[in-house]
Amino acid sequence: ANSGDFNGMNNREAMEDIADLAEKKKWGKRAVNYKLKDWLVSRQRYWGTPIPFVHCEKCGVVPVSEKDLPILLPEKVKFGKGNPLETNKKFVETECPKCKGKAKRETDTMDTFFDSSWYFLRYCDNKNDKVPFLKNKVQYWMPVDQYIGGAEHACMHLIYARFFTKALRDLGYLKFDEPFTKLFNQGMLHGNDGFVMSKSRGNVVLPETISKKYGIDTARFFLVSIASPDKDLQWSDQGIEGGSRFIKKVFNYFDTVKIGKSSSKVESKLNKAVKGITEDIENFAYNMAIIKLRELFDSLEPEVSKFTLQKFLKLLHPFCPHFTEELWEKIGGKGFISLAKWPEYDESKIDLKAEANEELVHQTLSDINSVIELTGIKEPKEVTLFISEKWKYSFFNKIKKVLAETHDMKSIMGQVVEKEHAKDIAKIVPKLIKDPSKIPSVITSQDNEYKVLMDAREMLRKELKIDKVDVVKAEDSEENKAKQASPGKPAILIK
Repeated sequence: ANSGDFNGMNNREAMEDIADLAEKKKWGKRAVNYKLKDWLVSRQRYWGTPIPFVHCEKCGVVPVSEKDLPILLPEKVKFGKGNPLETNKKFVETECPKCKGKAKRETDTMDTFFDSSWYFLRYCDNKNDKVPFLKNKVQYWMPVDQYIGGAEHACMHLIYARFFTKALRDLGYLKFDEPFTKLFNQGMLHGNDGFVMSKSRGNVVLPETISKKYGIDTARFFLVSIASPDKDLQWSDQGIEGGSRFIKKVFNYFDTVKIGKSSSKVESKLNKAVKGITEDIENFAYNMAIIKLRELFDSLEPEVSKFTLQKFLKLLHPFCPHFTEELWEKIGGKGFISLAKWPEYDESKIDLKAEANEELVHQTLSDINSVIELTGIKEPKEVTLFISEKWKYSFFNKIKKVLAETHDMKSIMGQVVEKEHAKDIAKIVPKLIKDPSKIPSVITSQDNEYKVLMDAREMLRKELKIDKVDVVKAEDSEENKAKQASPGKPAILIK
């Protein structure tokens, strides 16, 4: 945009055309800007690729002949002080490829980054002792679908991996241009002091210490639960205690649960969880998967089917592989859970309306407690719940669909405004645009919400320890408060 004759072009095409124009107008000329930086590759280690050069007093530094490649590491070396390769005279003392005189082999090896720049190609044919890899095998497996690493990989290791790939492509060994299709950057782990964990800072929490105190599954569960894996996260002793409590609760539940039949409510939540957790894992949203796992566990009843228990363990297994194997055996699972098939969900068993009704009751109870705390009423006697006006349910359904397409106020108003309720809609729309979470994920009806809360009155009364709970449809009340009710969010009056 705003680029004159180059408007609408992709950047690569435009770069070529701009360079042509610059040369034509004699403003400048093409030049190669190398992004690869010099990198010291020599290391005084045994494990590494030998540097294929010899040192000759007469000829200087001479490359080894191609027919003698690869240079193999000698097996007989002494480890201790200094470079291990220098301890093998047979390896060190050699012949100069140029003058055939005495020479000494280079004993430094290349940094492991040299090997990590093409290891993914070797993985495709790692048993081949004739060539590094066969073209057909690499063509079958490569490129890599998903690369996972730290942010520093993108500007260091991956540059050289791409360089190797493009060089091998130009030499005819590969047919693809990029080694990795997608890159996922992991966040960094910070210690209790807020700094990135490092030995030099002394803020590292050793896995051995955690394993002895809590078990390694607890550490895994905690680390994936506190943040999205692409974000930096901070270690917390209190956080891992919370993870430990959850795992103990799971253990205790499996000690007491009666294996029988699962209710339709549990089956709905289970199938919904399988669907959501599968999507979260595929999208690396492990922290969201943990939230759904906790919600599923909280919904399990004293009696459920063996099938339900098995599915729950399968969902938890990627995060806590050790103790889920133990519980899998406890309930009579066949073989190892790690080899079991990932659970599938049955859409027909997911009852979103029933779950919405349950959420309505729980959220209403929470909202009442919040209002009591906010108003400072010490001993409330009565609570009146006003169910939203009937027209708002169809309006909320309509605007929910529109907001999925646009957030433009003018466009939205043109699609959702109703003459009879135009003034109210004009006040509501900006609030919903600013915070779409005010729209329930499942919108039922006025009659449904009225019935659900009428049925829950006695439970609410006992929980709140008050004398009376009334449920009133907004149209049947003259209270100003009634107008504030919306679908899934009854207005609350406390006396």
